[in-house]
Amino acid sequence: MAALILRPAAFAFVLALAALPAAAKSACGTPEEIKAAQLRQFHYQLQVAALNCRGDDPSLPGKWSTYVHRHGGTMSDNAKLMRGYFQRTGKGAASFDRYNTVLTNRESIRVHETEGYCEMHAPLFDKAASANGHQLIALAGETVGKPADISPCPETRQADAGTKPKRIARKAE
Repeated sequence: MAALILRPAAFAFVLALAALPAAAKSACGTPEEIKAAQLRQFHYQLQVAALNCRGDDPSLPGKWSTYVHRHGGTMSDNAKLMRGYFQRTGKGAASFDRYNTVLTNRESIRVHETEGYCEMHAPLFDKAASANGHQLIALAGETVGKPADISPCPETRQADAGTKPKRIARKAE
């Protein structure tokens, strides 16, 4: 009798395992979402540096304030995009809040584990404050690289089945 009960449970377990790759693929980020994740992570790097490096550079809190005032709209748009990612992937709004907390906590640890952390981050404030929205996104991408906990979706090629590759005509010499 126990074997009869275990078989449906085992079958359900196998089905759940088979669904994992599909769920993992749906959690990947589009190119726009990857840029948004880089910007979000960069934002928290600046925030943590402003708070933790003010003893080394007392101007950082003021520079943080300038950056926040200049890019408040950009960061608001960024938050909407990131919330959309968490909704799209089925993680929900609370996961976005946890994600922000995790990013900030990790960066707070990096301050103490990375030699020269403050010296590396101080120049970023002037660059960030003087950048426009597109430049800020590019700066974040250069600074962060691969964002934490969000991987890009694999690129897929969708070629038309009836389309043949175009040949390049050579000019007769």
